[in-house]
Amino acid sequence: MGTSTGYEAPSTPDWGDLKSQVTRTARSGSVSPGSARDTLHGFIGTSGGARNISRGGGAIGAGRSAQNTARRVADFISSVGSVGLQRTLESYGLSEFAGKPAGEIIPALIDKLGGPASTINDSDARNALSKVMDELLGGLETPEQVEEVLEQVMEGEALEDLLSKFFGYYLYEQFCRVFYERLVNRIGRVNTDSYLNSIFDTIKSSLALKASERDLSQINWGGAEGQSITDNILQDTYEIFGG
Repeated sequence: MGTSTGYEAPSTPDWGDLKSQVTRTARSGSVSPGSARDTLHGFIGTSGGARNISRGGGAIGAGRSAQNTARRVADFISSVGSVGLQRTLESYGLSEFAGKPAGEIIPALIDKLGGPASTINDSDARNALSKVMDELLGGLETPEQVEEVLEQVMEGEALEDLLSKFFGYYLYEQFCRVFYERLVNRIGRVNTDSYLNSIFDTIKSSLALKASERDLSQINWGGAEGQSITDNILQDTYEIFGG
């Protein structure tokens, strides 16, 4: 469940129509994948469209929080693939976690790669990153296992898939931020949770069908190339839902 709540979407006619539609659709709780995709399509479109959002625009002020987080994640994983986990931790100022159990490394990575949570969009990005890291590294015990999994992301050319998943989860966090409290107040927590679970499941299943298109093994993630690629991956991810 998204945790960035308390946000009031713009009070324009388009947003009013979307909020009414979401409330009506959610009253029965769980919805079909088709209905969930239609809702996500409307949400992305009303927010400004995939291309506009990917370049820092959008009605809910997306900025570049997600892209900046994605670039840090990509840079970290690429470094692990090149020089190993210990040297990468040292270069990120996390040398005290070298050799520590995975249960200590993972929260430190989320905190470092998530960046400052100074805005609601930063918080959305951190929540999305936490979900992705939990799926990728949750249950691991040793630093060697963490290193092996991160190296496999690079060796298997799965980095684009990972970044797409992060952007999809960011979309979910933003959707929850806009609608969660409104839905709880109107249809109750049980139906709200069931409905949002349907939205999340649809995002996950849709992303599973997306094929990687880019070789990301030799990218300067801190430069203009890295920014362009993350912008494009975010746009491609949102366009899966017709945005």
